[in-house]
Amino acid sequence: MGAERDYDALADAVDREAQAAELPPMEAYQDEAAAQHPPKRNGKGSYANGNGEPEPHTYIRSPLDWSALEEREPAARVWQISHWLTAGPALLAGAGGIGKTLLAQTVGTALALGRRFIDDIPQPMRVLFWACEDDHDELWRRQVAICRYFEVPLRALQEKLVIQPRLGMDNTLFSLSFGSPGWTALRNELASQCQDYKADVLLLDNIGQTFGGSENDRHHVTAFVNGLSGIVTDRPFSTILLGHPSKQPNSEFSGSTAWENAVRMRWYMGTKLPDQKQDEEEIEDPNVRYLAKRKTNYTVKDYRKLTYQDGVFMPEGVGVPSGSFTDRYTFAQRQEEAEEVILWAIGELKAIQMSGRASPSSPDYLPKKMVQMKLTRGCSDRELRDALNRLLLKQRVKEIEVGRLSNRLPRMGVVATGTT
Repeated sequence: MGAERDYDALADAVDREAQAAELPPMEAYQDEAAAQHPPKRNGKGSYANGNGEPEPHTYIRSPLDWSALEEREPAARVWQISHWLTAGPALLAGAGGIGKTLLAQTVGTALALGRRFIDDIPQPMRVLFWACEDDHDELWRRQVAICRYFEVPLRALQEKLVIQPRLGMDNTLFSLSFGSPGWTALRNELASQCQDYKADVLLLDNIGQTFGGSENDRHHVTAFVNGLSGIVTDRPFSTILLGHPSKQPNSEFSGSTAWENAVRMRWYMGTKLPDQKQDEEEIEDPNVRYLAKRKTNYTVKDYRKLTYQDGVFMPEGVGVPSGSFTDRYTFAQRQEEAEEVILWAIGELKAIQMSGRASPSSPDYLPKKMVQMKLTRGCSDRELRDALNRLLLKQRVKEIEVGRLSNRLPRMGVVATGTT
């Protein structure tokens, strides 16, 4: 009883001070304390009250109200990058040293400026980029080249693109404690920065630095990705995670397939298109990369060919970083373009009294000759081979006698149907 009287006296004193200072009464502090320190679970899976008796869980139920939605239209999907990036998590994967960080920094700049890059960017957005593997000066040097490409001064990015160099710091957002997964205190700092800078897009470079769980555990991966999505909930918000593929041949990302399932978009950056084997005789261009949209929930698969020039990866088919990008650079379109290049090259070779063969074993194989004569117009050797095969099946080209060799044997060559 004495303890209860002491508590009542303390509560009365706090209430009197609260009234004088126009603060909430004692009950408000009790409610806040209860929220911060909820009762512990009992062994039966429910919470125990002060008497040790189990109490039911309290859940928030918010089902869709079909009657209220009947006469309304849902809001249109917001695209940060048309058909490439929308609200939710995305994964950019690629081998180490392939250029992911440079690409991410360029994408972040395009988003901040509202300038098209790999596709249309409808409006400028605020971008926060945690660069965990680069120092201040390296990011600065990179940004100078990127701004030169977009023809803007560095100051144009003030309060629009916030880059945090975090090389040498502990960047673990999610880790295991006694075998149980959970968030570290650093997630609170990340959430605070997203709110303080009013970020619409978050770039995290990379998963290896920020994710301390087991990449092969589906629960760990899903909890991490979902938790990042919950950092900002009052506006459309996208997170782009950078990651590496595993060491297995033809791997496009490391760890559990939960990475694929948890993200809305997955991009893959490589020296060739995914699923495309490189022939032994094919010479790889060290300045060429391909960015492929490998997983998408809301649009079609797509890709871009990127060429490294003047410190920036420039996307082919997009042109200068201004104006409107209307053509979808899809696989189907790329196939059609390769076929048109084959037909064009046949005409160019004919004009100089040359031709190519249809057989891959021939030294005059048409795609090989096009590479030698620099008539590829950016198409890869594999694309040209596939395009020639399709044209032969469609009977749009055929191999006929086009002349005589020095030994009077017929000289064969591929021509467009209807030409001689």
